[in-house]
Amino acid sequence: MFICECGGVLLVIGVETPPKHLSKQEKLIYKRVCDVECQKCGKIKYSQPYDNGTILNEVKKTKPLL
Repeated sequence: MFICECGGVLLVIGVETPPKHLSKQEKLIYKRVCDVECQKCGKIKYSQPYDNGTILNEVKKTKPLL
């Protein structure tokens, strides 16, 4: 769980879909990114690590969860 600078909880609002050209095995190790939103102040952070992320990745389009 991640916490915003304001103290609110950051919730995932969108997750990147792996590229279609990848094999099933490559999709398993592909490091996706997600967009998160603070439930307290509403701030949105884009392209946050989602799968075993350790650093910020380049900005990529994500698919909304809703």
